[in-house]
Amino acid sequence: MELEQVHKYVERYLESDTTLEEEQVLYAYFSQSSVDETLAHYKPYFAAIAQQREQRFTRNFDPSKKSKPLPLKRISAVAAAAIAGVFILHQTTKPPTLTTEEIAFQEFKTNMYLVAEQLNKGKQGVAYIETFNQTTNKYLKKD
Repeated sequence: MELEQVHKYVERYLESDTTLEEEQVLYAYFSQSSVDETLAHYKPYFAAIAQQREQRFTRNFDPSKKSKPLPLKRISAVAAAAIAGVFILHQTTKPPTLTTEEIAFQEFKTNMYLVAEQLNKGKQGVAYIETFNQTTNKYLKKD
């Protein structure tokens, strides 16, 4: 085979434009012991491809045997039972009912928090007034 023809086939192979016959010619050329020096760097690539093509699956493979399906009915039954259990538990547990005294205490506590907030605001205002009084006393003479 002419070296120019091999170069052309390699170029076309790298561009994915070769036919199956041209690829077979390339595999045959690169399987030889003597390869041109300009194409020597392609030899390991074609050798690896040829080796991969020769590999075969050696285990017993029976496509008629099917793997066991997951027990979907059991899984869905357990999921449904768990959801139903949570729903029933949520429905049966009621919050404790408060007595009238406890309700009144809760309202009293809420009102006391509101009063405390207002007192804290008033306390800050008094602090500002105290500062103002001290400053004015410096400038006013007391006789």
